Amino acid sequence: MATTIDTLAEALTAARRGHSLVDISTLPVPADIDAALAVQAKVQKAMGYADAGWKVSIAEGGRPIAAPMPGPYLKSGDTHRSAHGAELRVEIELAVRLGRDMPLRPGNPYTRAELIDHCDAALVGIEIVESRIADWTHVAFPLWLADALGHGSYLLGPEVPFSIFDDVSALTCSVELDGDVLYERPAEHANGDPLVTALAWANRPAETPLGGLKAGQIITTGSLCGGVLAPTLGPVIARLDPVTAISFALA
Repeated sequence: MATTIDTLAEALTAARRGHSLVDISTLPVPADIDAALAVQAKVQKAMGYADAGWKVSIAEGGRPIAAPMPGPYLKSGDTHRSAHGAELRVEIELAVRLGRDMPLRPGNPYTRAELIDHCDAALVGIEIVESRIADWTHVAFPLWLADALGHGSYLLGPEVPFSIFDDVSALTCSVELDGDVLYERPAEHANGDPLVTALAWANRPAETPLGGLKAGQIITTGSLCGGVLAPTLGPVIARLDPVTAISFALA
């Protein structure tokens, strides 16, 4: 008999392959975070995705969590092609690229300085949040986690100095869609220091079904502008002033 994990993984895999959405009422909810991580791993394997990156966060209660971020990885000028009817959100973020593996180290947690030392680049990134679940605004958290925290695609922007993480409040985020400014405010991270989430995941208490942090992977550290809803499709300019402006399109 199929388990909740199997049923959910099959539904999310079919939605990814069909570039479509699945009705939330047809989906079982994982029992807990561990079950959601197991679903992620099954979808990742079924789709043949490379373990290219991680979207990291901290759940209620302080447990570090993450979702695979297989891409597609885009660059300025590219187009994110969404499923028909999908709700899209734009998140301006900072990311790091690992230059060396960070194996799990129980009892000897990595420090912030060691995390930076294991990275060979810091970058500006734009995540397009696009869930496979239709009407996901009231979805149970384990189900949201199972769907890779809504990862849709990721635009890799320019490399920046690691010192950018020290004071994100000095930056300004803005998102413009088809000429209309949807958002313009000082950058703000939910954890203050954006590296808190990446460091928490590096120091997670146990290994997960998708394994650990590997050289070459991208770790995105969380939004500096919340999730800016895109009410329509069209050309977008996302700015992290005074650092960069990234142009792309939603289609």
